[in-house]
Amino acid sequence: EEEEYATRVKSRSEELQALGEALKILTSDDARDLYSKTMSFVQEVDVSSGHTVSRARALMERATKLIADVARKHHNYGMAFLATRVQLDAFKKVKQLMDKMLKELAQQQKDEYAKLELCRKDIDTAEDDIKVGENKKEDLSEKLVSLENTIATLTDEIAALKESIAEMQVSVKSAGETRKAENAMYQQSIMDQRATINILNKATERLRAFYGLNQVEVHMHGRQEPGAAVPPPPPKPSHKGYEKSGGAGGVMQLLAKIISDAEIVEQELQASEQQMQADYSEFVKSASASLDADRVSIEQKESHLAEAKGLKSETMENQLANNAELEKLGELLKAHHLECDYIIKYFDIRQQARQEEIDAINDAKAILSGADFGKAATPAEF
Repeated sequence: EEEEYATRVKSRSEELQALGEALKILTSDDARDLYSKTMSFVQEVDVSSGHTVSRARALMERATKLIADVARKHHNYGMAFLATRVQLDAFKKVKQLMDKMLKELAQQQKDEYAKLELCRKDIDTAEDDIKVGENKKEDLSEKLVSLENTIATLTDEIAALKESIAEMQVSVKSAGETRKAENAMYQQSIMDQRATINILNKATERLRAFYGLNQVEVHMHGRQEPGAAVPPPPPKPSHKGYEKSGGAGGVMQLLAKIISDAEIVEQELQASEQQMQADYSEFVKSASASLDADRVSIEQKESHLAEAKGLKSETMENQLANNAELEKLGELLKAHHLECDYIIKYFDIRQQARQEEIDAINDAKAILSGADFGKAATPAEF
């Protein structure tokens, strides 16, 4: 606005210089001699009143100087023009011109004040709107960051759940294969134990048939009762004819012990198999529950992820719209400043200058009204 002001000052200075030169020409001695012959209010001396033309001329020049000084001070070509009219026109016409200028100046004062208020209002409104837009921009930026963090977190959590599901499925498959192998081993072990027992039972039956012993005798033979006397050792072998061994009970007891141990092993194998099957069933049940929970969690998180992505897109669109609005508001504020900065900066100076112009015109009117032109000229001239 400094350049604009300098341009205005230069233009008005040139206008004032031209008007000043014109004023100098119009107020020169030659022009005055001419005015004394042609101007309506430069007439003969009014003997009855004692007023002379020279007094009227002095008052007129005083009014002219007053207006011209203000015109030069404030670079107002309108005031300079008025100063020349004081020299050239009849007093009545000059007063009409003064009244017109006073009215225009008063209106200018009023209009400029209204413009100042409008400028302040427009600038304040634009600045407030920009502040709101900047706050919204900050809020949208924070919201976008929060949504991006949420999206990243949900994405990681979904990936972790999917990885957990894959690992759990592998574990279930591995556990199933292990259980299958354990069961096969169990079946083989049971078969082996039962085959062993069967063979031992057959051997026992064969010996029982040979020695004529029953099952009870086999178990009771050779059993040492507590406190009983130790049986005598078996008789020495005789070289007479072969007889059935009397110590068959020990063999039968050994076989019975082996069969009993085999039956115990079989029972232990069955118990172990049952426990491993129960453990496997519990693991599969727990794994299935975990897989179901993970799948439900993935479904929920994917729903939240889709919602977050939608909000992110919406937020980015709002950012674009808000940025565009801020840009428009910035241009609007720039336009307001371009239009109003000069008015706001120089308002008091312009108001004071215009008031001085008003005061100068009023003073000039008073000065001219103080000259008794009515007695020095005919009514038709005024």
